[in-house]
Amino acid sequence: MNDMLHTFFFSPSGTTRKYAIAMTEAFGGDSQLIDLTHGACPIESELAAGDTALLISPVYAGRIPSMVADLFRQIHGHGMKAIVAVVYGNRDYDDALLELADIAAEGGFEVIAAGAFIAQHCIFPKVANGRPDKSDIEIAADFIKRARESSKMDLSTIKGKRPYKKLGAVPLRPHTIENECHSCGACARECPTGAIDSVTLTTDKDKCITCCRCITVCSSHARKFKGIMYATVGKIFEVQNSKRREPELFF
Repeated sequence: MNDMLHTFFFSPSGTTRKYAIAMTEAFGGDSQLIDLTHGACPIESELAAGDTALLISPVYAGRIPSMVADLFRQIHGHGMKAIVAVVYGNRDYDDALLELADIAAEGGFEVIAAGAFIAQHCIFPKVANGRPDKSDIEIAADFIKRARESSKMDLSTIKGKRPYKKLGAVPLRPHTIENECHSCGACARECPTGAIDSVTLTTDKDKCITCCRCITVCSSHARKFKGIMYATVGKIFEVQNSKRREPELFF
């Protein structure tokens, strides 16, 4: 197998990026990281049939976010081997991993391995707090090394169902706390969907996918979730998802 690895990832809150970097480094050989958080990258000519691709995405409500799925569909494999991975916040990844594997296969990739990994929940950060931790990164590194030696896999062995579960919208949106905001505009500039007005810093609820990018990039910590619904749902979610889950791997 050629040593060149092309890692494509979408990571608004930064945790998926941690896995992407760890796996890429563990793969060894030549590699490149392609960050899709701000949209597609014109690298089609750089892909070669003998190379390997790593496609890694966060999970939103058990699915690959629709805009992220569209980004991955723009990448054509031309017979390349592909490793697919999803990162979720300790609840469940439902059909997301199977969905990403299907997208890769439909795009001309030969899927050789798939894995689901856990990270701190971006909306309710007390859930899986501090993850990925040392154990997670070690498992991810071992996964990519094993995957490198794998051959085409049977996608039906991946956890998930077809048709996939219905895409659902999260009814929570971050808000700007005005007396804490320095009006730097980072939230508006960095929002993957352009959901934040650059002047008023208000959030368009129809465009927002609750990816928490604005919270991550706000240096003054002025972007937050708030309200009775958030507090109530958060307590329930934390209780229901407090038990540590471990990565699930498929070859």
